[in-house]
Formats: sequence, C-alpha cells, structure tokens
Amino acid sequence: MDLGTQNIIVDDNFSFVAIIDWEFAQTAPWQVNRYPMPFPLLGSDTEDILRDPSHLAYKNVLRQDVSQRIYRQKFQEAERKLEEEGRALEGSFADTLNSSASRIYACFTSLGRLQQADRGLLREMVRLAFGLDVDKVEEYLWELEQGGVTRADKQGLEQ
Repeated sequence: MDLGTQNIIVDDNFSFVAIIDWEFAQTAPWQVNRYPMPFPLLGSDTEDILRDPSHLAYKNVLRQDVSQRIYRQKFQEAERKLEEEGRALEGSFADTLNSSASRIYACFTSLGRLQQADRGLLREMVRLAFGLDVDKVEEYLWELEQGGVTRADKQGLEQ
C-alpha cells in the first residue's frame, strides 16, 4: 500500500482514527513502509538545511521535520496502545520509518520521476547502504560510471 497523508484520518489531537483507500494494499516486508510524500527523502541535505536557520528553505524543511516527527510519534503511540491491549506488533512501524532499508526503498521507488532528482536519490541510497561520507559516495559513483576503474588507476594510466 502506498500510504500517504491523504489516506490517514486523524482527530483534533492528531491521533489516528482510520486509514482509507485500501485499493493498492499489499503484503510486503516492513522495509517497504516509508514516510509518505511530502516528507523529504534526502536526509543529509535536510540535515544541513536544519543546521542553518539562514538557509532559504529552512522554514519549509523545519515544518516538514516537525510534521515527520509527529507522524512517527503517532505510530509509536498506536504501537504502545496495541501492546497494552496484548496485541503487540512483531516489529515497530515507527522504527522502520527511520531505518536505512526503508529510506533506500523510498529513494528507489522515486527514481525516474524527476530526472534532476535522480542523482541525489542515488547518492542517498549509496550513503545509506554503505555508510559512506559525501566524498566516498562521490568516489564510489564515479568508479561505477567508469566501469570499475578507480581514480588512482585512471591517474596512473594518464601519466
């Protein structure tokens, strides 16, 4: 199910009341659960923006970040309630939302939608999958594009 914010009915306290529109519901691994749009996928970019209140996008990204935290918190509350009722889940939907696997899947399913965003999505997938810093991600992608030739190999061939 591609659950979006438009599928969740909440009360005045933002507690879940119902999920609607089950048309594309499916059985799938936990990792295919992800934050719905409009929550941003590119974690390192949003983290940089949130550290810089003078950034042009700061207010918008902050609003999205707060909304994302509320979204996750409400799932945590629902999970606690189920546990209190003796109907605990085998995993945590809230924890899955912040997992690398979930974020990689979200990036993967967004590839091809907006060509100029694909490079950033690919960078984020590599960063999450291998735990690399920004420079190592760029080096890894460069080597992939060169068919496995490392930059050191290329420099040696050019000399």
